[in-house]
Amino acid sequence: MAPRQRVPILLLTGFLGSGKTSLLARWLREEAFAGAMVIVNELGEVGLDDRLIETSADAPLLLDNGCACCAAGEDLSATLERLFFDRLHRRIPAFSWVLIETTGVADPAPILQRLEQGIVGERYEVRGLVSTFEARRGPWNVTMYPECRSQIDHADVIVLTKTDIASPEDMTEARECLECLRPGAPALVSAHADLPASALLAALEGRKAAACDHDHSHAYHTPDMTSVFAPLEGLDEAALRESLSAALAEGRGALLRLKGLVQLSTGDWMVVQATPDTLDIAPALPDLRAPERSGVTIIAHRRPAAEIASALTQGRG
Repeated sequence: MAPRQRVPILLLTGFLGSGKTSLLARWLREEAFAGAMVIVNELGEVGLDDRLIETSADAPLLLDNGCACCAAGEDLSATLERLFFDRLHRRIPAFSWVLIETTGVADPAPILQRLEQGIVGERYEVRGLVSTFEARRGPWNVTMYPECRSQIDHADVIVLTKTDIASPEDMTEARECLECLRPGAPALVSAHADLPASALLAALEGRKAAACDHDHSHAYHTPDMTSVFAPLEGLDEAALRESLSAALAEGRGALLRLKGLVQLSTGDWMVVQATPDTLDIAPALPDLRAPERSGVTIIAHRRPAAEIASALTQGRG
């Protein structure tokens, strides 16, 4: 009897703001992942990432308001089981891959263990874990946040991201850091999310997986990390930018990530994304699915995210 063919899984992880979603959206437009099923895990009340990639995938599934390595872990297993049986009984089209994007604060170790258990382990096969590592902030993040360290420790392939805004010194430090933490793992380079899926799959195919010294089943999370959803509506673009700039200034040294979809007073929707040193506000694509609520999710460390959110009112006059 021929061996049972298992559905391949690609697990995409990486710390907050390191560019996972942009890469995933690109890969889904390429032939290598044609017909892939996508699962996006987000921390926060209102998801954004699933909306940003759904123009590239027919039906991205969102596991929201929980981390796949802990609170949403059972949801992930249940979702994969349901997808398999729906595929088996032809209730949905056959899918060639499952691509799972974790939250930026996920420890991948317990996720990998969950994917090896029960029906999921019998019917699916993890072909690789890919971790994004921001060239400028990665070396700092990996020393500060155990989630980031675990993402690198378990990576089969690492993608150095945002290299277009990194200096030569940044690149040298990032490469030396990765060589120290995960020697032998391929480190690909991406600027403007320009890494093709073919290059990723080639690196995965040729990898020699290094032994992992962090085999654990529970999630390590940075203490005092909080998130909050802050409603924002009725502002013009100038007032929105002022409010967000005030929140970034208020959260300096504590804010890790800010992102969301905000409806302006004109009725137009704006995609808002920020890291500690960047703020990007851009019009949403016409076919972007609008959320039920307008606002942003703030993730912070050492200070309550709600305190940073309160600064958003400073831009409202």
